[in-house]
Amino acid sequence: MDWSQQAPGGGDPLRPGGPGLNPHYPWIVVYQGYTVLVSRQDGVLEGVGREGLWDYDTRILSTHRLRLAGELPRYISSGEPEPDRWVGHLRVPRPGGDPVGPLLPQDALTLKVDRRVGCGMRERLTLRNHSMVPVDTELAIELDGDFIDIQEAGREAPRRGRTDRGWDGGARTLVLDHRAELAGREFHRGLRVRVVACDSPPESDGRALRFPLRLPARGVWRATLEYDSLVDGEWRTPLPESPAAGTPRDRARAEWRRTRTRIVCGSPFVEAIIDRAAEDLFSLRAWEYDEAPDAWFPNAGVPTYTGLFGRDALTAGWQAALLGPEMMRGALARIAATQAVEDSAWQDAEPGKLIHEMRRGPLAELGITPQRAYYGTQTTPAMFMLALSECWHWTGDDALLRRYRDVALRTFDWAERYGDRDGDGFLEYVKRSPKGLKNHAWKDSDEAIRYPDGTIVPNPIATVEEQAYHYLALLRMAEVLVALDEEDRAERFLERARRLRTRWQEAFWVEDDGFYAMALDPAKRPVRSIGSNPGHALGAGIIPGGLARRVADRLLAPDLFSGWGVRTLSGDHPSYNPLAYHLGTVWPVENATFALGFKRYGLDDHVDRIATALFAAAGRFQGLRLPELLGGDPADEAAIPTIYPASNSPQAWSASATIQLIQILLGLYPFAPAHLLFLVRPRLPAWIGGLELHRLRVGDATVSLRFRRREDGRAEHEVLERDGPLHILEAPPPDDVAPEEAGWLDALKGWILAHLPGRTARALRIALGDTEG
Repeated sequence: MDWSQQAPGGGDPLRPGGPGLNPHYPWIVVYQGYTVLVSRQDGVLEGVGREGLWDYDTRILSTHRLRLAGELPRYISSGEPEPDRWVGHLRVPRPGGDPVGPLLPQDALTLKVDRRVGCGMRERLTLRNHSMVPVDTELAIELDGDFIDIQEAGREAPRRGRTDRGWDGGARTLVLDHRAELAGREFHRGLRVRVVACDSPPESDGRALRFPLRLPARGVWRATLEYDSLVDGEWRTPLPESPAAGTPRDRARAEWRRTRTRIVCGSPFVEAIIDRAAEDLFSLRAWEYDEAPDAWFPNAGVPTYTGLFGRDALTAGWQAALLGPEMMRGALARIAATQAVEDSAWQDAEPGKLIHEMRRGPLAELGITPQRAYYGTQTTPAMFMLALSECWHWTGDDALLRRYRDVALRTFDWAERYGDRDGDGFLEYVKRSPKGLKNHAWKDSDEAIRYPDGTIVPNPIATVEEQAYHYLALLRMAEVLVALDEEDRAERFLERARRLRTRWQEAFWVEDDGFYAMALDPAKRPVRSIGSNPGHALGAGIIPGGLARRVADRLLAPDLFSGWGVRTLSGDHPSYNPLAYHLGTVWPVENATFALGFKRYGLDDHVDRIATALFAAAGRFQGLRLPELLGGDPADEAAIPTIYPASNSPQAWSASATIQLIQILLGLYPFAPAHLLFLVRPRLPAWIGGLELHRLRVGDATVSLRFRRREDGRAEHEVLERDGPLHILEAPPPDDVAPEEAGWLDALKGWILAHLPGRTARALRIALGDTEG
């Protein structure tokens, strides 16, 4: 293969791209759990844009300025040793020196600022007098909090309620107490700044902390402040830490690094991209003291998407399952607990529906928006079913299926009663909440679904990908029921899946376009706009084999494939905009799904193009991470990809997409209930060459594998270590038969029938997309 045709910029497809693009420039972002700090490079907060200390979607600290003798210190350097920590070095020159001394021209005061966030923030200040001459000065910390919502950052936000300030000199504590009321709802948050250690007593007027200082020659002054956040009437205080063991978060991070699957690559550059993705997923962990170590879920992204986002957490969990099942377990538990039980137009909720997002900022708490618990999505129910099935595939935990069986069944009750609004077998959506989303499909922005002439499609809408995901969910529910020995009920779900597949093909395929319609409009007419939506159907396996290559080729045509990935909307569409959320950008998360679909249908060259594009893009971003979404500008027009201006970075499902690409390339398909790990046509692109997986967990077994690339791209595997019951079965390549007609699925089905007991065999065949079971 001529890789220069696959890689942006030509030449080596995975060459480092220089210093790279920083999505947060010129801001620093550090975060832990529900606390996010966005500051300037020198640590200053002015409340501009997203600047501030945020906790539970609320800006509790909007202003933070350090002044020495009335001057703002000059920036020297800064960095983030860990995602939740920032260290900055600042300097204030001492004027009047000369070479004779004792005050020299280079003499200065230096200030080290060491911040650690999580349940608020801990800040350590170290001031040094680099001079032979003592100094009398004052350090002041100017502080303020505006308590706005993260969704209001960067725009004019109305002042709600009142903020009272108080200073307790005895306790050395400054308190900002904020209260607002609206229509009987109350919003109460607070900031408490405690001087917990200090070499000189502080003073305050309620707006600043002041420390009068006398530093001797070569003297040092230190102070430690803790910024506590008031939520639900309780003060959230920074995590306790010890010099030897750090914080509970540090210990959990060390355990994650010790136990997760380790991916070692022949290319250190590619390995660094993979490692960054794995680290980002843990760093986004929505963590509290009492959370079980084997079940946690990630926040969707920072700085703006902390909190529970249903489909994001589930998608990140199953996409990154190669690292371990913890995220899937945590997401399933948290989202099952929020299943709707009532019909609420304000929340776009109906009984059985699963959560879209939950926020805790003032907009949600005061009822200005419905996001305290908002259900405006069709995607979360399908992702729940997929994550439940995948978690079982990786763990073999039958108790998991029994625990969530009823939750899963209720999502299908919802789909029949509320999702299919006109009884035609398809899921349609409408917006009922006046402050809700217009679109409840994978692309949930209000402008996402448009006719070919650029006009917006009115509701109700049935999108092509939501039907595909519902089809997949029906199959996975049947698989679960078979595993639970409910064969008759499983057959009913299989029959529903068969009917849906037939009707879906008839309704959405447009022969003249050689592609599927993006959606059906209220009159059930195909919306023939060309976008990325049908790519999800490849991943779901609903597309007939004979059409798979045509759909895949259309996705990689120049108007959709930018060189960095598949755009959400064709560049030929009148509404195309390379920096519009769903009208031309490139989403890593859905591109990984497209790669999964290509692999499913045996289109390995297509997989290589997607993987090459995304890894090349990651290498051109500062930190070697894929942001939430890229701009849709063509790769051959710029050496560095553009970026959607409001992107979160890191973003959980961009990180998980990176991990899933490795699983796809290697063709890893676990089925722990039968102690099986399938290797389906493992291949490696030329820019990887070799790769090792260490401590891969499948059920009760762990295995370490080495893969080496052959000249034809196929990868040979070697078992380095195995502990526990696990059979590794490599499916044969399709060789001379068209993969979309007779590929690895047929080979696996034959093996399954010959080797596995009846119920286990049937469950696996359904998981592989066999609707006949």
